[in-house]
Amino acid sequence: MPAVVRDFDAKRKWYGSDGLWVAEPGLLDPADGGGADKDAYRTKYASITLDGQGRATDERGAPRVEAERLGGGGSDSVRGSTGGFATGDGGRQWWPTIIQFPGPGCWRVTETLGATEVRFTVHVPEA
Repeated sequence: MPAVVRDFDAKRKWYGSDGLWVAEPGLLDPADGGGADKDAYRTKYASITLDGQGRATDERGAPRVEAERLGGGGSDSVRGSTGGFATGDGGRQWWPTIIQFPGPGCWRVTETLGATEVRFTVHVPEA
């Protein structure tokens, strides 16, 4: 694991390779709204893009974020979003990443930056 990723948050589990690393999402929060979205949840986590020297950079743009429900049932896929390239305490830099899941189930999240793909699974509980 690159030092910049480890130093960002050593307590969190990270997935990644090459120039793209994502933090394992922590908490799922009920999504705002209500109505048809009453079963929706969202998660927020950090995505870090690196240059060839292992430094955080936004030069290649934000990663593409998609989630697909495994096993079907309801809305089968959703796109996540990244905020602007953020800078925090100690010069930490990352893409704030949010996914709003439309319903419960097991979801495979795929982040893509160029030819690099990072995948992990998130379980969204019944409301």
